Amino acid sequence: MITCSMCDNKKPLKKMKITHKYKESGLDNVTLIGVEYHRCDKCGEEYFGYGNLEKLNEAIAYILIRKKDFLAGGEVRFLRKHLGYSGTMFAKIIGYDDSTLTRLERGAQPITKAFDRLVRFTVASKLPDRNYDLHDQILKDGGMKLDRIELTSTAHGNWKLKAA
Repeated sequence: MITCSMCDNKKPLKKMKITHKYKESGLDNVTLIGVEYHRCDKCGEEYFGYGNLEKLNEAIAYILIRKKDFLAGGEVRFLRKHLGYSGTMFAKIIGYDDSTLTRLERGAQPITKAFDRLVRFTVASKLPDRNYDLHDQILKDGGMKLDRIELTSTAHGNWKLKAA
């Protein structure tokens, strides 16, 4: 039972399952299906239940490193933040100047094939479950065509890919 923490409304908030744009990821193409949603009738405060956020962001990271096209700047930023690195730390790890990384993440400088692969391998080396082979994906010119990411809520707060 959830009650509003923003006002004096003590009535339990009604629970719904909704489809929600996951703007908190910093990506504009991620949609979550089956998000637990509560809204206070008195003050309008909204509460979203994303389940296990680490698992959610990990699912997005897996999808991004397996996409066919080059990573976009915002996707690089998402992956860096998912790993818990500041721009300066990540730039040092991949051997780039932090101002160059900033330009790449903002889209002010185009992402090259070498940079894209470096980021993917850096991220892949830190993800806990390796149920993919990035080497094969590159050698076979594989990967998913990715316009949008739709994830569906599963049991125990996990997320799985519905559509890309």
